[in-house]
Order: sequence, then structure tokens, then C-alpha cells
Amino acid sequence: MAKENKKFMILSAIGIIMVVDSHTWGTFNIFANFFPFNSFFMPMFVFISGYFNKVDKNTNLLKYTKRKFMTLLLPYLVVSVLALVIEWLIYCLKTEALQPFLLEYKARAMLNTFTSGEISTIALPMWFAPMLFAVQIVYALMKKVLSNHWNSKIALVPFIAMNIFVVWYARKYGVPDHLLLLFKVMFFLPFLEMGVLYREVLEEKLKKANHLLLMTILLLINTARVFFMPNEYDLAFDSLATLTEFTSPYPVTPMISAIVGMLFWLEAVDLIGKPFFNSRVVNAISENTFYIMSFHVIFFNILNCILFGIDKAFGLPYFDVVTFQDSNWYRWEYVSQFRLVYFLFGLLGPVGLMKLYERFVKKPVAKLFTKPAAQK
Repeated sequence: MAKENKKFMILSAIGIIMVVDSHTWGTFNIFANFFPFNSFFMPMFVFISGYFNKVDKNTNLLKYTKRKFMTLLLPYLVVSVLALVIEWLIYCLKTEALQPFLLEYKARAMLNTFTSGEISTIALPMWFAPMLFAVQIVYALMKKVLSNHWNSKIALVPFIAMNIFVVWYARKYGVPDHLLLLFKVMFFLPFLEMGVLYREVLEEKLKKANHLLLMTILLLINTARVFFMPNEYDLAFDSLATLTEFTSPYPVTPMISAIVGMLFWLEAVDLIGKPFFNSRVVNAISENTFYIMSFHVIFFNILNCILFGIDKAFGLPYFDVVTFQDSNWYRWEYVSQFRLVYFLFGLLGPVGLMKLYERFVKKPVAKLFTKPAAQK
């Protein structure tokens, strides 16, 4: 079923395309020299969540928490367990030997749910799910308790201050594991609130804006800021899962970079998004952002295993077997254009997998538990 909000359908599809693109070392790299992907795409997913957030004083927190658990945390835990098994199976295939499963080590890794969110390297990008769950629950609790006095414009001020504090603290001292989830909530809360404010205040006003002019201004802002940074990538941050490797020397840069990047792509969708509103491919990508985030590195490794088989049978120039066996992030690049194959595997593989799941598992199981109309 196609999403009703076409603008945010496209925006979420753009976000996940950027995630896969960045993990193939920039297959397309669209405007990445001006807006490095890492500078805004994770905040943008929280922003999108905020746009659809309708929590108010009438919200039943218990039901809300249960719903978010079922749609975010439970799928994360199920996929994490599957990823640990798949990682082991792929490692056995890579090494052509039965390897120990190391159950105790993998069980301990599941505790990362409440810290970095990183369970296994083959599903590393899934760190995002427990963070988003925590941000949504904390925001709902705050808004419920303070419902009679809540003002999103006012709330945004301390939220932004918290974000800047987190960046300053992380750069100066580093964030210990037991505080990671709390600090990530503090870092991402303003982007959730920005999504709410965009829906309630800005969206209608920006419809009247000259989208091309605004995009040009945003491009010029980031171009000008490059002059004050060692290089353009210093507009970005590298590992939000562990709140490390903030590349900018200024604590305020991640916030500004995220706002400018998100606003640029919002305006881009307003300007040129209409031809894609009824695209089945874009809708399928948008509907499966969670599973693309979860499985794209796994599909990179499936492709690597295919290449490994070809290398054994016929030989592939410069296929590094040792690195392939040691790392889930190995990419074979005899020619740089082969990045496109990785990109397509990582983006469309999970979409195809979920289509097969819906057709051959989800629908047949649902039918087993659905009584025919005549028997009701």
C-alpha cells in the first residue's frame, strides 16, 4: 500500500539510499561534498519520526510504549539474533570450515542494545533502532507530564542546548558505555521536536517559498562554512552509535550541519519530488527502510561470497581473500563502477527479501488465524 504522505515517502527513501550509498564508499555521492551524508541523514530519520509524532496529553503511555516496542525494539532484537546466526554462517562459508559459534560471547553482545546498539558488524547500522525507541518514549513521557505547559518552540531551546553539550562532552571526555543511550537521547531529541514544529508551523509557510532560491542559499551556507573547516567532511560526524569521531572542532557544527542538510533535501523534494509520488520502487524502498538499514551489509557479504566462489573457480583480479575473510566491510573494487552492484544488492536485496516474506510467510500465516466471513 502506497504511503499517503508522498513528500515524506520520498524523503525517507532518500535517507536510506544515502545510508547504503555511504557504505559503498559513495557510489553516487549526491551533493555529498556540500552536505556530507553523515552530517544529517541519521538526524533526518528522527526528524521524519517527529513529523508523524502525535503524542499529547490524551496519549495512553502504556499502549504507546507497547506499540513502539512492537514496531521498533522487538524487530531489532529478532533481526539482531538472526544477524548473529547469519554472520556465523557466512564466516563458516568464508573460511570453508565449521567455526565455533561462541554463544556466550554473542549473548553478551546483545547487552549492547542498551549502550551502543551495535550487536554485530554485519548489522551494525541497526544501532539506530533502540536509540529511536528511547527518544520517542522519553519525548512522550516529557510531553505527557508537561502537557498543560508544553510549547514546542520553547522546548526546542533546551533540547538544542543538550545536543551541543553532548558534542562538547563527547569530544572532551568521551562518553562511557553506561551513559551512551542517555547521551544519544539528549543528542537526538531536538530533531524529533523539529519534526513536530515543521508539521505544525513551517510546512505551510515553506510552501510559498522559492524552493530553488532557498536550496541555493543553503548550498552557499555550507560552501562558506567549508572555508572555516580543515576540509568539507568536518561538517560531519562519523560514529553516532558510540558518540565518537566528531570531525568538527566546534560543538555547534553537528546541529547546524544537520539542520542545513535536512532543510536542503526537504526543499529538493518540494521542488522535484512530484514525478516520484506514484513510483512503486520509491514506495517499496520507503516502506522497508528499517529492513534495508538492517540487512544491507548482510547483502554486501552475500555478494562477496558469490565473488569468492567465482574467484575460486575462475580467479578474480585483486580479490583479497584474507581481507574478505577477516572483515564484513570488504568491498572488491577491480573497477570503481562495481560499487553500483554492491549498492543495488544492499538496497534492493532487503526489499526483495521482505516482498518474499510477505507473500510466502506473513500472508499464509495470517490466513491460518483469520476465520472465513461465513464462520464469523
